[in-house]
Amino acid sequence: MLNELEQLAAKIGRVLHHADTLAAENQRLRDEIARLEGEAAQLRSEREAMAADRELLNIKIEEAQLRIQSILDKLPTASDTRQLDLLGEGAATGAEPHKASGEHA
Repeated sequence: MLNELEQLAAKIGRVLHHADTLAAENQRLRDEIARLEGEAAQLRSEREAMAADRELLNIKIEEAQLRIQSILDKLPTASDTRQLDLLGEGAATGAEPHKASGEHA
Protein backbone atom coordinates (compact mmCIF):
# COMPACT_ATOMS: atom_id res chain seq x y z
CA MET A 1 0.00 0.00 0.00
CA LEU A 2 2.84 2.37 0.88
CA ASN A 3 4.53 1.46 -2.37
CA GLU A 4 1.36 2.26 -4.33
CA LEU A 5 1.08 5.65 -2.56
CA GLU A 6 4.70 6.43 -3.44
CA GLN A 7 4.04 5.56 -7.08
CA LEU A 8 0.89 7.67 -7.07
CA ALA A 9 2.78 10.58 -5.51
CA ALA A 10 5.48 10.25 -8.19
CA LYS A 11 2.84 10.28 -10.93
CA ILE A 12 1.19 13.34 -9.37
CA GLY A 13 4.61 15.02 -9.24
CA ARG A 14 5.18 14.31 -12.95
CA VAL A 15 1.70 15.59 -13.82
CA LEU A 16 2.28 18.80 -11.81
CA HIS A 17 5.67 19.27 -13.48
CA HIS A 18 4.06 18.73 -16.87
CA ALA A 19 1.28 21.18 -15.93
CA ASP A 20 3.88 23.80 -14.95
CA THR A 21 5.69 23.27 -18.25
CA LEU A 22 2.42 23.66 -20.15
CA ALA A 23 1.53 26.80 -18.17
CA ALA A 24 4.92 28.33 -18.98
CA GLU A 25 4.53 27.44 -22.67
CA ASN A 26 0.99 28.85 -22.60
CA GLN A 27 2.28 32.14 -21.16
CA ARG A 28 5.08 32.28 -23.74
CA LEU A 29 2.53 31.77 -26.50
CA ARG A 30 0.26 34.47 -25.05
CA ASP A 31 3.20 36.90 -24.98
CA GLU A 32 4.08 36.00 -28.57
CA ILE A 33 0.47 36.52 -29.66
CA ALA A 34 0.40 39.93 -27.96
CA ARG A 35 3.66 40.89 -29.70
CA LEU A 36 2.36 39.75 -33.08
CA GLU A 37 -0.94 41.59 -32.56
CA GLY A 38 1.04 44.76 -31.83
CA GLU A 39 3.11 44.29 -34.98
CA ALA A 40 -0.03 43.61 -37.02
CA ALA A 41 -1.64 46.80 -35.71
CA GLN A 42 1.48 48.79 -36.58
CA LEU A 43 1.60 47.26 -40.08
CA ARG A 44 -2.10 48.05 -40.59
CA SER A 45 -1.55 51.68 -39.66
CA GLU A 46 1.50 51.87 -41.95
CA ARG A 47 -0.51 50.29 -44.77
CA GLU A 48 -3.33 52.78 -44.25
CA ALA A 49 -0.83 55.65 -44.33
CA MET A 50 0.69 54.28 -47.54
CA ALA A 51 -2.78 53.93 -49.09
CA ALA A 52 -3.56 57.54 -48.17
CA ASP A 53 -0.21 58.66 -49.66
CA ARG A 54 -0.94 56.68 -52.80
CA GLU A 55 -4.38 58.24 -53.12
CA LEU A 56 -2.86 61.72 -52.70
CA LEU A 57 -0.21 60.93 -55.33
CA ASN A 58 -2.90 59.65 -57.72
CA ILE A 59 -4.80 62.91 -57.28
CA LYS A 60 -1.63 64.92 -57.94
CA ILE A 61 -0.88 62.82 -61.04
CA GLU A 62 -4.41 63.37 -62.37
CA GLU A 63 -4.11 67.12 -61.78
CA ALA A 64 -0.73 67.19 -63.54
CA GLN A 65 -2.16 65.23 -66.48
CA LEU A 66 -5.00 67.74 -66.75
CA ARG A 67 -2.54 70.66 -66.68
CA ILE A 68 -0.36 68.99 -69.33
CA GLN A 69 -3.39 68.29 -71.51
CA SER A 70 -4.49 71.91 -71.11
CA ILE A 71 -1.04 73.08 -72.22
CA LEU A 72 -1.03 70.66 -75.14
CA ASP A 73 -4.49 71.83 -76.19
CA LYS A 74 -3.18 75.40 -76.37
CA LEU A 75 -0.26 74.49 -78.64
CA PRO A 76 -0.78 75.12 -82.36
CA THR A 77 -1.29 72.13 -84.61
CA ALA A 78 0.57 71.41 -87.85
CA SER A 79 -2.44 72.60 -89.88
CA ASP A 80 -2.67 75.84 -87.91
CA THR A 81 -1.49 78.71 -90.18
CA ARG A 82 -0.91 80.85 -87.11
CA GLN A 83 1.90 78.52 -86.07
CA LEU A 84 5.14 80.27 -85.31
CA ASP A 85 7.86 79.83 -87.89
CA LEU A 86 10.72 79.07 -85.54
CA LEU A 87 13.19 78.29 -88.31
CA GLY A 88 12.51 81.46 -90.28
CA GLU A 89 11.74 79.57 -93.50
CA GLY A 90 8.50 81.46 -94.10
CA ALA A 91 10.28 84.83 -94.00
CA ALA A 92 12.81 83.76 -96.61
CA THR A 93 10.12 82.73 -99.12
CA GLY A 94 8.46 86.14 -99.05
CA ALA A 95 11.67 88.15 -99.25
CA GLU A 96 14.07 88.58 -102.13
CA PRO A 97 16.77 85.96 -102.36
CA HIS A 98 20.18 87.19 -101.37
CA LYS A 99 22.45 87.95 -104.29
CA ALA A 100 26.08 87.10 -104.28
CA SER A 101 28.46 89.98 -104.61
CA GLY A 102 28.93 90.91 -108.21
CA GLU A 103 25.48 89.67 -109.32
CA HIS A 104 23.13 92.09 -111.03
CA ALA A 105 19.41 91.92 -111.19
